[in-house]
Amino acid sequence: MFTVALVLRVAYAWLAHGPGTVASSDAATYDTIAWNLARGLGFSLDSASGPYATAFVPPVMPYLTGLLYRVIGHDVFAAILLQCAIGATVPLLLRGVVGALAGSPAARIAGWMAVAHPLLVFFSGHLLTEAAFTAALLLALYASLEWMKTPRGVRAFGAGMLWGLAALTRPIALPLPMLVAVWAWYPLGLTLAPGHRSRQLLLMMLGWALAVAPWTLRNAAEFGSFIPVTVGGGRSLLDANNPLVWDDEALRGGATSVYHLEPYASALRGRSEVEQDAISARLAREFTLSRLSDWPQVASAKAQRFWRLSAEAGTTGAWAREGSPIGSLLAWFDPLLIGSLLTFPLALLGLGFVLAGSKRLYQSLPLMLIGFATIGAIVYWGALRLRAPIEPLVIAYAGIGAAEFMRRWRLRRSGLRIVGQAGDTR
Repeated sequence: MFTVALVLRVAYAWLAHGPGTVASSDAATYDTIAWNLARGLGFSLDSASGPYATAFVPPVMPYLTGLLYRVIGHDVFAAILLQCAIGATVPLLLRGVVGALAGSPAARIAGWMAVAHPLLVFFSGHLLTEAAFTAALLLALYASLEWMKTPRGVRAFGAGMLWGLAALTRPIALPLPMLVAVWAWYPLGLTLAPGHRSRQLLLMMLGWALAVAPWTLRNAAEFGSFIPVTVGGGRSLLDANNPLVWDDEALRGGATSVYHLEPYASALRGRSEVEQDAISARLAREFTLSRLSDWPQVASAKAQRFWRLSAEAGTTGAWAREGSPIGSLLAWFDPLLIGSLLTFPLALLGLGFVLAGSKRLYQSLPLMLIGFATIGAIVYWGALRLRAPIEPLVIAYAGIGAAEFMRRWRLRRSGLRIVGQAGDTR
């Protein structure tokens, strides 16, 4: 499974970029920080006056890439191949998650679906956070499921540490331990005394805090401010909530950089990262409050864009080098559309089986994470980059749906009938 996944991802990266590629856009930020780390210049970006400390992006992916650069030198395509290798672990991690949720048949189906899913292949072939965050999210989810099956303090602490790792990979994961605590509260109470339940939840939160705290302390020392992971949240909020995006039907639901657009450029120019983020967040809030009557329409556009079936939204830009055969292939068919038409119906079927089954509470955690990501897209913007990390969770329910459908079909074909609740094999 890993080998096939890796071959597909490397093949895509080779066609889309090829050796000698140069990082651009967001990838250039990660590349610059990683190269500065490799050269001993710290977690920094470049300016005309030299490197300066930054907290604009989360640390995990630049540090991993920096370790690679330290060994082989500055090679962007090698960094992309590292992303391919990380992305190739996702089907294996998903197989573990689904195995914990619903057993081996569903796990095998979900794992192989993830091997070739266009969205997962695509985002493994770019120097971004998607591959690493998806892997970290699945690791934390698997640890949480295993903890719930056999509640132990060390398992609670380990799950918390992994949720902290996920937050350091992408800060949107920071609140997720609270969501896990809500999910875990009732099931833990079935097997543990109230004091033991509270103790294990505190251990999970302690693991999360200890994982994130060193980076938060680094930020406090560098910038004199409380910055749990990054300072990019305010800028992202403003990029998605401004008149240009809300009033243009082609852009509505998406985002555009306002750093060079007036009146924002004047308000942000010459400010530090911390100041820019605070100003951007304030401007975004003021604009949103002034246009509350438009919010339902914009929120709907964001949700639709987030869950769209096709890869192209009209403003996604070019993701492959000029002359790449990828462009010609995409002109003929949309891989994401094909993948979505296969995955979504099976996922809805699987979700129906889960909600009707006796394990629905235990099997609901991926659904809660999907809901959280959807809310995040509505607050910020509907982007496939935000959806990619939770796409394996959709595939998880698709695997459950396919496995349960085949089980029931085989039973009926053999002349047997199903007794009891959905998903009950008695």
